This record gives sequence, structure tokens and C-alpha cells, in this order.
Amino acid sequence: MHHIVAAMGGCSRGEPVCHSRRVLSRRGLFGLGASLLTAMAARPVCAETKTVRLGVLQFGTVQWVADVIHRHSFDAKRGVGVSNVMLANTDAGRIALMAGSADVVVSDWLFAAAQRATGQKLSFAPFSNATGGVLVRPDSSIRALPDLAGRALGVAGGPLDKSWLIVQAAAKQRGVDLATAAHVVYGAPPLLEAKLRQGELDAVLTFWNFAARLEIAGFPEIVSVADCAAALGLGADLGLVGFAFHEDWAEADPARIDGFLAAVADAERQLATDGAEWDAVRPLMDAPDDRLFGNLRQRFIAGIPHTAALDEQRAGARLLEILLRTGGSRATAGLAALPDGLFWRVPDGRS
Repeated sequence: MHHIVAAMGGCSRGEPVCHSRRVLSRRGLFGLGASLLTAMAARPVCAETKTVRLGVLQFGTVQWVADVIHRHSFDAKRGVGVSNVMLANTDAGRIALMAGSADVVVSDWLFAAAQRATGQKLSFAPFSNATGGVLVRPDSSIRALPDLAGRALGVAGGPLDKSWLIVQAAAKQRGVDLATAAHVVYGAPPLLEAKLRQGELDAVLTFWNFAARLEIAGFPEIVSVADCAAALGLGADLGLVGFAFHEDWAEADPARIDGFLAAVADAERQLATDGAEWDAVRPLMDAPDDRLFGNLRQRFIAGIPHTAALDEQRAGARLLEILLRTGGSRATAGLAALPDGLFWRVPDGRS
């Protein structure tokens, strides 16, 4: 069954466009209810099934994985039942997780680490190594990170997004503090993309799937997050985003979270090895252009993680040290060290 969660309140400062509220008509509500009943009838859940409420962004790639899981019943085969909680944006996902409206959401591990340091014991498991980048308009004179000084830069994911922190650290190595030198605005990736196309932004740092879309449309990527990580001496396989969840929830029934992660791994293997699977997923990708479709597919497969929790812990500690040295406590959400136990063990079915 699908639930819908949205972030409440007005736009944060610097976000270029507010999300307008949508009001469903009586006919719309009836149609939605019918769709939900159809979905429930199509996917009966056994009483013994361990339910995992997964936060899914309408424009997020985890929706592709969830679709594969559901169509192949990978969740049932792993003893769990994955229920989608539809989210309006990343902030809505974090709110849903902290409020208990979702069991698992996609986030960067710095958010989970910051919450864990304050006593909210969140755990993290890697989902993707795919990285986004900084893209500019086709006629732009911006060629490198220092050129962003004085320019309007859109940043997807918010001020604590790990990609943004990595880019800031790399720029600072080159003598530029982008947080103060650029005119930074935060917003959802589709909004930032629209503003870049309209000329209201000079550049955007966005997630890999949106970067792929802009690149195909002729907007060049001047630097990737992977390039920035390499400049900082970090490995290219560092997991930038993953699944965040409450440790108490996971420890209460480890088979539930491990079953979910194993089902995700099953879906990723299906996508990596079966080309026909992408034809089924394509309607969720909004990729009518074959070049865009191929670019998204290639980037997604390349970003499937194969690292153990210990490797993630070590890489995360190295990154935190670099961010603390280059950006101070603000760049690490006040953390001086990585909290112990942040990274959840990876089940055997994933690697």
C-alpha cells in the first residue's frame, strides 16, 4: 500500500520556488482509493511477513529498485514486504523517518551520523556510489570550481548534503570557499534544473540522474563529485547515499532490515544483468530519449555498491577528517569524529 508524506510549512530561505499544495477532487480521491485497493489486491501480504515502509521520492531512483522488487516478489522471497511511502522531497523523507511514518529512507550518511551523535541512533547502509556533478549553461564561461565565485549556484539536497560538502572541500583546496563566495540557493533537483534552463542560475550541483538529463540536453558538467573526491584523496567507490533507519527498529528484528537489503541487492543484480528489465523500468525514468535512457542505465549500474560496512566506516572517517580540516565543524554538522556503529553490516546477499 502506498502512503504519501510531504514536508509541511513554507520554503526555506534561498529555495527558489515553493511547492504548491495540491487539492484532490472527490473524483481524484475515488480514483486514488481504487488504485490503492487494486495494488493491495495484487500484492497480498502474509500475516507473517515483516513489513518495511520504504520512503520513495517521486523522482528518485530507489523507485526503480522498488518496482523491480515488487514485480519479482524479491521482498517476499526474503521474508519481508516492502511498502512504498511516497515522499515530496528529501526533507520530507527525513521528517517521515524521524516521525515514524517511514522505516527506511534514502539519505546521505552525514545526516544519520549527526542524528546519531545527538542520541537519535540512526544506522546507515550504502545504496549507491553514483555521483552527480556541477553543470553549467551551454554558453557559460565557467570552466572550474573557482569560476563559481560570485555566481548563482543551485545545490540539490540541502546544506548538509555530502556531495555538496565534498565539492566545497575540493574548492577550498583551490582557495575558494563556495559557501560564501557563490550565491548559493537550495532546492529540489527538478526546480534547480528548470531555473538553470531559464537562466536564473549560472550552475547547479545536482544528483547523478539529473546531471545525466542535463548533460544529454547540452549542459556540460565541469566537474563531478567523483572528481572532487579524487582531488581530496578519497576512493571513487565511496558510497554517497544510502538507506537510513533507526538502529532500535533494526535490532528489534534484524531479519527485517537484512531481508530488505538483500531484496534490494537482488533487484540491483537483476538490473545489472538483464537488459530487458530496463524496458519495464523505463516508464518510471522519464527518459523518452534513447541516449538519456542509456546514460541513466549505465550510470546506475556503475554506482551499485560492493563495499563492506568496515570499508564504509574507514572511508567515512577519512572523509569526515578532510571535511573537518577544510571546512570546520560547520562542514561536519558539528561532528569531530564518526559515531561508532553508524554503518549497518551488509547482508551476504548484497556483496
